Amino acid sequence: MYFNKIRHPSNFSFANAHTNGSLTIGAKLVQATVRDLGEDVFHVELRDAKRWPLDARVLPLHDDAFAAADSRYQLQITDSGNLALNGAGGEAILSGIDGACLGACGSAWLVQFARNAQMRFFGQGEKVTGLEKTGKRTKYWNADVWADHAMHTIETGQADPQYAAVPYLLVRQGQQWVGILVDHPGAVFMDTGSNWFFFGKDDQNAPPAFWFGADEGVPAFYVIAGDSVASVTQRLQRLVGKTPLPPLWSLGHHQSRWGYAGTQHLQQLDAAFTQHAFPNDGLWLDIDYMERFKVFTISTEHFGDLAVELKQLQANGRRIVPILDPGVKVEVGYGVAASGQAADIFCHNPEGQPYVGFVWPGRTWFPDYSLPEGRDWWASYSKAFRASGFDGAWLDMNDPSTGAAEVDDMLFQRGAWPHWTYHNQYGTGMAQATRDGFLAARPDERPFLLARSAYTGSSRFTAVWTGDNFSSWHHLRTSIHCSLNLALSGIPFNGPDVPGFGGHADKELAIAWYKAGCLFPFMRNHASAGTAEQEPWVFGDVALETIRHHVRLRYKLLPYLYQLWNDQEQSGAAVMRPLFYDFPNTDGMELDRVDDQFLIGPAILQAPIVHQGQQTRLVTLPGQGRWMDVNSGQFLAGGRTIHVSSTADSTPIYLREGSLLPMQVGVRTSAAANDLADIELHVILGAGSEDTATLDYVADDGLSYGYQRGARSVYRMQARREGAVLLLHVEVLQAGWKPLRLRVVGYDGVTTLQLRTGGQTASMPLSPMTWHFSGGALAAMTSVPIDL
Repeated sequence: MYFNKIRHPSNFSFANAHTNGSLTIGAKLVQATVRDLGEDVFHVELRDAKRWPLDARVLPLHDDAFAAADSRYQLQITDSGNLALNGAGGEAILSGIDGACLGACGSAWLVQFARNAQMRFFGQGEKVTGLEKTGKRTKYWNADVWADHAMHTIETGQADPQYAAVPYLLVRQGQQWVGILVDHPGAVFMDTGSNWFFFGKDDQNAPPAFWFGADEGVPAFYVIAGDSVASVTQRLQRLVGKTPLPPLWSLGHHQSRWGYAGTQHLQQLDAAFTQHAFPNDGLWLDIDYMERFKVFTISTEHFGDLAVELKQLQANGRRIVPILDPGVKVEVGYGVAASGQAADIFCHNPEGQPYVGFVWPGRTWFPDYSLPEGRDWWASYSKAFRASGFDGAWLDMNDPSTGAAEVDDMLFQRGAWPHWTYHNQYGTGMAQATRDGFLAARPDERPFLLARSAYTGSSRFTAVWTGDNFSSWHHLRTSIHCSLNLALSGIPFNGPDVPGFGGHADKELAIAWYKAGCLFPFMRNHASAGTAEQEPWVFGDVALETIRHHVRLRYKLLPYLYQLWNDQEQSGAAVMRPLFYDFPNTDGMELDRVDDQFLIGPAILQAPIVHQGQQTRLVTLPGQGRWMDVNSGQFLAGGRTIHVSSTADSTPIYLREGSLLPMQVGVRTSAAANDLADIELHVILGAGSEDTATLDYVADDGLSYGYQRGARSVYRMQARREGAVLLLHVEVLQAGWKPLRLRVVGYDGVTTLQLRTGGQTASMPLSPMTWHFSGGALAAMTSVPIDL
């Protein structure tokens, strides 16, 4: 497959008439339907049994999620065969190219819209091509990046496609936003105005356009229209599937390396994290823990009594997460291989035999997750794997990676489906089956999985890490906009390897990456074999102190981060998001061009240092409200860009005025030690503020599904200021778990707390305290513990 070449409209025939649900394309009729799903979500599909005979969409999306409200926008196919999206007032939002909108070229299909200079493009899933996507030509095909691309293109950030294929485009058109999700599992292509000419000249005969399509398969796509990025993104998430509330420990720090193999390494890491008082939850095992790299086996060289050894580590708050690869070694006497062959659940080759690829064990067979019985077979082994004592699973090589073997010879549905039908869905099928197995083993414990490869809807089953990156400043910068676009594309639980997988991280880069990534949705230190060690303590005592402080900050903020994941499960709200998710562009402040800052939820803004040798930068403070600088305690006016100087031990972070931030009390070294019913409530209201800060705070055990059965407490908190008095009203909405113990923390001159709860009002003085959010000392006032 050519990654850099896609189909061009010049070779297509286009619809020129639309009558009674049929399009005329060339001399043939094609059935066309536009379904209004409600809430300004639409689905378009073309059908021609001869031209597009195969529908390989395995994972259904949630078309029924929007029936509660009518649409205000209108999407229709005109009599001339053109697509038109109009707003509530009838204004044109998107228009197909007149006479060249819906097209076919043999089995290929294409949809083309008019493009103007004011349009901007975002999303596109896991791409390393910048935050904004104008002028990009791309293909969606899950790649084994280090095997499929030249290494220099990977190091310089030019490798495309990457490991995850999410064919979604977010279009800004003036003040309107439109999401387009291509409902197709194959190698979707997309062009947002790239240059097709060798010498940089535009085609003067072609109208400006953007287009998408695929080489075969049923043409189908969704259109989601709205007046904000947040509303479009939340409906996309509801469509593809919201992220289930993860276990609290998965939000902590994780340590991994290719080479960690068994109990000795795990015990050494446990001791080192304890010695350095460094918070950590996950200890990860790469392929060496297996017997000769055979999946679902344990090396007797590296483990003794597995159950006992795991329990000893877990008693110290550690969670053990080994790797799982889909490839099954071809070997006589290997029970997993024999079982799969007997059940005929391995992918076929064109000769009707099990397809053979070449991965870590050598010759390997591959489970066919497109088959329900194939997923059930894998789930049965995953159940035993989880029951053996491991806490999570890391799903790798599921692109699928086949070594030097041609993937097109891997067929699905026992040879009935060609490879393109399920290639991009393969990793998601593996994640679905693994999650089913974990739930079968521990029905009341939330599973945690991390996958390299992903597709539309994979967020229902697994988190995603952004694959094998490099220890470089370029890859640090790339990680920000890659993670932001994944979040905009319906994969919010993601993050990169810190401080890079390949190459050698030096002290400056390690510190910078930890400071930048300390609040990313997922945080794991992971390195390749043969690279310099990069555990947090290897860079010296000064670096360790800074790195440890910012990881401790992550743990202190776990109650806040947990609220964000609750919001994601309830409404589909993004966790890590760009500035323009919460704030509109204003004159002179184009937030959708800011690609090195981001928000963590609505309350925290990060503007990390991402260039070597620098400690200064410009910071954009969006909106009309104020932001509290955590390094000085000052409340700064928004709606402007400021020049900021940082230090080696701090990073620019700002808290949005009008926010209530629940935080952990003290310093905890694992999520297991975190009690969500014992918190500090930081009230971000400066002197003279007229805001009312509101939070519905949820507290549960952070691990089980008890919260779905009512074992959860919910508190509605509202705060405002009257001079130096902080007025806080706490209402108990649900009392299904432990009572709440609260310490109220105020800033910028508050001296007194007036608390109203349960119909009673009490007034109490606040006491001075000083703490370090990032680098600088932060003066605050705190209450005594209050039991509610």
